[in-house]
Amino acid sequence: MDPLPRGLFGLKRRQLFTAYLLLGSVLIVVGITAYTLRITREVEVQTRLITDLFSGMVSRLLFAGDSSEAGRVIEIINDIKIPLIVTDNAGRPIFWNSGVTGIPKIDDFALLMRQDPRAPTEPAVSSALALAAELDEHAQPYAILDPQGRRIATLHYGQSALDQQIRIMPYLELAIMVLFFLAILWGLQVKKENEQNLLFAGMAKETAHQLGTPLTSIMGWLALLQDRAPAGDDTLPELAKDVERLNKVSARFSQIGSLPKLDDSDLVAVVEDTITYFRRRLPHLGGRVELRAEGAARNPVVFNRDLLEWVLENLIKNGIDALEDGKGTVSIRLNDLADGGVMIRVCDTGRGIKPSYRAKIFEPGFSTKARGWGMGLALVKRIVTQYHGGRIRVESTGPQGTVFAISLPGKDR
Repeated sequence: MDPLPRGLFGLKRRQLFTAYLLLGSVLIVVGITAYTLRITREVEVQTRLITDLFSGMVSRLLFAGDSSEAGRVIEIINDIKIPLIVTDNAGRPIFWNSGVTGIPKIDDFALLMRQDPRAPTEPAVSSALALAAELDEHAQPYAILDPQGRRIATLHYGQSALDQQIRIMPYLELAIMVLFFLAILWGLQVKKENEQNLLFAGMAKETAHQLGTPLTSIMGWLALLQDRAPAGDDTLPELAKDVERLNKVSARFSQIGSLPKLDDSDLVAVVEDTITYFRRRLPHLGGRVELRAEGAARNPVVFNRDLLEWVLENLIKNGIDALEDGKGTVSIRLNDLADGGVMIRVCDTGRGIKPSYRAKIFEPGFSTKARGWGMGLALVKRIVTQYHGGRIRVESTGPQGTVFAISLPGKDR
């Protein structure tokens, strides 16, 4: 049973909305990123042309004797943060803009001329040579020529600060949009969980309320029948147990929507009581269903007895329903975990879960039964994960049967 109406491509309306949101967000991210990358490349080309222009101008002005114009151009270059280093024909650095490169300035030109570029003694010269080599990997250095066309120096330059910032801008925008997209998904998930919480709480409290009146009446009639029952008849005691079980079911529903108290620790007793209850109520199956408990758990865990019994009963009932021709075995196996917790496995030898159903079985509203509400396993997951801090999953399924694995955390975790 799938109570939600379906729309385009057979998807539920909620799934369609999510698909539209995902597709729209991806298209927006791709479109904006592609446009930004195109603009970035254009601005990068323009910035490189400006860098080339200023670098060429300063290289010519420095050796043309026009120091005032060269100084003005250098000021502009420093303002737009273009690193420059000039080396002579021997490879010695003789000028660099220290405010941009971060390399201390050396005003003693004679000291610079005494440096051996293969083994410089000044740390600033070593840093300038290393930076020049790094700049040459990204941009072709300029040959500075005298009026006769002879090479007298080389200018090494790098990208401006703006050019470097523009390069990372598309990726920064992409990261921001991805974070925004993740925030939207998180908001939708929170909204979905809140709606489920309200649905669970409302249905549970209404069910508990509706059960209250007939249960009170049944208890009264049961008391009258017990006064009239012949001695040795065990029918009414068993009926009393069923009424007690209905009272417990009502109490379970009343706990949904609020944090239950975890005050029980005898896990083995809960398993044995649940198995015993089902054994007494399976005679109509002609003894073809075997129920058994296996293993033991010694690690200390705490849980809510009523709710954990509900979980086990639901899984046992599902296991019995899955048996072929109503014949087979359903078992509960206990074992300790290395981290101090306990593993509970509910196993059956039934027909297994279809692969297409496996990812949906814990979703509210999904059911394979004609008249099912699809709330059983959804409540089971809620009880295990939200109320007990544990985990539940389908460990294995197939023609040989299905195993549900429940892990409960240790008492001290």
